[in-house]
Order: sequence, then structure tokens, then C-alpha cells
Amino acid sequence: MLLLNDVKRILTDMFRTELARKKADALAVFDENSQADFFERVPQDILKTVSDKAAIFFGYEPRVFSSLDLMTDYAYAAFLHGRKLTFLTSGSTGTPKRCIHTLAMIEEEAYGVAPDFKGVKRVVSLVPSNHMYGFTFTVTLPHALNVPALVLPALPTQPWSDILQEGDLIAGFPLFWNYWVRLENPFPKGVHAMSSTAPCKKEIIDALYSLGASQFTEIYGASETGAIARRHHSTDAFELFPFWDVSLTDDQPQIKRKSQNSWLTLPDEVETTQGRFLIPIKRSDACVQVAGINVFPKRVEEVLAAHPAVKACRVRLMRPEEGERLKAFIVLNEGYTQEHLGIIRTYLAQRLTVHELPRTFTFGSELPVSAMGKDADW
Repeated sequence: MLLLNDVKRILTDMFRTELARKKADALAVFDENSQADFFERVPQDILKTVSDKAAIFFGYEPRVFSSLDLMTDYAYAAFLHGRKLTFLTSGSTGTPKRCIHTLAMIEEEAYGVAPDFKGVKRVVSLVPSNHMYGFTFTVTLPHALNVPALVLPALPTQPWSDILQEGDLIAGFPLFWNYWVRLENPFPKGVHAMSSTAPCKKEIIDALYSLGASQFTEIYGASETGAIARRHHSTDAFELFPFWDVSLTDDQPQIKRKSQNSWLTLPDEVETTQGRFLIPIKRSDACVQVAGINVFPKRVEEVLAAHPAVKACRVRLMRPEEGERLKAFIVLNEGYTQEHLGIIRTYLAQRLTVHELPRTFTFGSELPVSAMGKDADW
């Protein structure tokens, strides 16, 4: 279910993820024409971070390797010995949670989702394989279907009419599909589209069908659980995959894998219909999603509030008409003015990921509240 080349791809995606997070020059690092070894081109802080995360993911004590090939061999041997992988909650801005998936769970999920994709001849991956969605649907699903996987950068402007072929399944994410729709890219005949990591808007799903998608599948899941449910149309509820049982005895339904005994709480508050169908209402863990990455506004508030210029602040997700990033409202301490925004931005950029950084800043003499004294939007 997991081959040596899969492990190398996962490790490479870990490096790409960290390079993007630190805004480093990924092109220079992955320059195949360079005479220097790959590890010699990776910044040392990123090499240390990836080494630590890889040790957690594959289940071995952290250690230093002299090359990517040696790291791949060691990680693969650790997986074969431990027969499990440990995913970290994707993009979480507190302490990342460790989510263990045994080989039995990995196989159960891969073969459990496979019947939904009969007729797929190739998986086209636009997502990192070191996160749960990318791992399940672009690493293990191709093995379950016995089809190849084509890994491409998530660039909507590529010559898709030349790349895609009948029977392709494109594993994308909402922000990518938003740009696909803006560019009005047509789908060749018989091409399936898939999305996860964040809710896909109704108008985007409908537009993908209008542009010729043979089928659209939206995956609902989490790092803790893996894939939970799927739907194919914007008006559909999500249907649980067949390897899940559901309990409706509590206020909020619980689920458990049919192969296990423990019941799990869903990551969202949901409405249920017809037993195995659910509609997510809102996140249960106070996080929002920015470009498919989970972000905790309260954590961003804490970092912003620690700056000496800030007396009080609020951070929240923009309204749909404003954009798809975070925004901040700041009450300044005496002696500071809006001209200090550049200093505040620099301070935040040194402490937050690119997805956590507020895109817009509003200043006022007091925080916005409603007539009842509750926090209000601005």
C-alpha cells in the first residue's frame, strides 16, 4: 500500500511545505541542474524542521541524514516496522495534534473510498501528500485502483487541454477551483474533479459542472479521522463512506470505523438526515480555514496583542465580499499612530505563517461591539 517512491514523494512534499511556509526559494532548492546535493541547498532551519516532522510521521527517533535517498530508505524501513503513520493536524496554529493511522486503517480507507471512483484511469494530484487528504486520495487510492498518479503544481494556467485525458481524477482544493472557474477552463470529456480541505462554494461546484466536469466529489474529513463522507452536488448532504458506523443517540452524532470499537466526535457541528447523511454547520474547534488551511484567529490575536503598539485587537475571517483571508481591528496605545502599521506587519510576519497574516487592518478608538455589548464585525 505504500512504496519507497511514495515515501520519497511525501518527504519532498514536506520540504516544499516548509519552504513555502518560510517563503524560501523552492526553485533554487529543487534545481535539478545544480551540482550541489539537495540537502546542501536546503536552509538548515528547514532541514531541521522537516527531519523532526518526518521522524514523527514515519515513527523513528529524530536523526540527521546526509541525503534525501538515505532519509527515504530509513523512513520506509521505519514504516514497514511500525506499520503506522502519524499525521499532524494540518495548518493548526496551536500545538499540532498527532493523529495515528495504522496500516490497517490506511488500507481500510483506501479500499473503502475506491468504489466511488470506478472508471478512473489516472489520479492527477495538485495537493501535498504529507497531509491526510493528499495521502489518501493521491497516494493510497491510486494503489487501490491500480492506476498511476501524475503529480503537478497547482497552477490553473497550465495547458490542461493537453495534459488531461479521459478517465482522469483531479485532486484539487477550493482555492484552486475558484481560479479554474475564473479562467473558465473547460474539462475534457470524462474528467472528474475532487476537492477537500475546506468547503467548496455552491457557485463553484455548479460552475465546474457547467465547464464540463464529468463528476465532482467533495470530501469531508479531518486529520484525526481521515475521509468521513462525500457529496457530488452543491445541494447534496454528505454521505458517510461505507467503512463508518454512526450513532445518533447524542445531541451531536458520533462515528466509528467498523473495524474499531471507539466512537469519535465529528470535527464540526452537523445536521443529520436519513441516518448516514450529514450537513456540516460550523467548526467545533474555533478555527477558520484560509486557502484550505486551518487557522485559529484567537492565536493570531494573542500574537498581535503582544506588540507594544497594540492596546486591544480583534481578528476574524473576512466576509465573502471582502476576500478569503483574515482581517484585524486594532486599538493603539498612546504614542502610536497608524503610521506604525509597517512595523506591526513586520512583527507579525516574523511570528505567523502566511495563512495567519491578516490581509487588512482597521484602526479605531475602541473595539467594535453590538448594541448588546457583544463583539461585532467591522
